[in-house]
Amino acid sequence: MKILITGGAGFIGSHLAAYFINDNEVFILDNLSTGHRSNVDFIDDAHFIEEDVMHKSFVTELIKQKQFDIVIHLAAVVSVVETINNPINSQSINIDSTLNLLEANRQYNAKLKKFIFASSAAVYGNTDELPKQIETFIDPESPYAIEKYAGEQYAKLYNKLYDLPTTALRFFNVYGPRQDPSSPYSGVLSIMDKNLKTMNPLHFLETVSKLETLST
Repeated sequence: MKILITGGAGFIGSHLAAYFINDNEVFILDNLSTGHRSNVDFIDDAHFIEEDVMHKSFVTELIKQKQFDIVIHLAAVVSVVETINNPINSQSINIDSTLNLLEANRQYNAKLKKFIFASSAAVYGNTDELPKQIETFIDPESPYAIEKYAGEQYAKLYNKLYDLPTTALRFFNVYGPRQDPSSPYSGVLSIMDKNLKTMNPLHFLETVSKLETLST
């Protein structure tokens, strides 16, 4: 199969590329703003496209020419803080790029078997229900969460209106090799791993709460 991974030079994308590379033709679209070419050094230059997913005409032409079987859309502003500081820019990247990709595939890609959108557990906010379910109340608390939820809904709508084969996945604390623990939006497990290796203390809310109670 012919597979396109947007944001494929990042942490998750590079692992997906490695998983699919043996039996498929894998293309990566990444502007390397946060990803690294070295993460996917097994992808040759002919299949690595250093371009911004926001370049609508380029992306549309790419979809039109390559006729991908699978499109995995990971490219996004993934820093919650950055979306809070610059929500106009983040919505342009996180929502518009998703809509552009969906529309390009609807119009020009008759071979599409699956469009996969990377969402986030952030859409739930701080709701108390555990474990989280698909039906759990959605309560976004950042532009990032709203943008991811909007992407889900667009993917769902394109399936409903145009029969485009779409799926949205909500990621929870993904961790592993090639994740940057120094990143401001790194998952909690990679931060814990770094602190344990460097013997830095770990602070837990329950412990802090008990200390506050004892001090009053």
